[in-house]
Amino acid sequence: MVTRFAAALILIGIILLTVFVMTLQVQQGDMRVLLLGAALSGIGLLMRRRAARRRKRSSGRFSTLRRLRGIEEEIE
Repeated sequence: MVTRFAAALILIGIILLTVFVMTLQVQQGDMRVLLLGAALSGIGLLMRRRAARRRKRSSGRFSTLRRLRGIEEEIE
């Protein structure tokens, strides 16, 4: 869930950065759009990075033994 929200923030940030570049071409660039786009992209990247660190990647080793013992693996 967090990774989807982070991906949405990154996408919105990239769209805002593109809007800034396009408005800058016609000499009407607004710095708030640049800052907002960069901030949203940065927050999205940080959230996505933290979620990737938290995700425990277990190897396939001993999976049969874990199932026999009743230990559930968390899959997202």
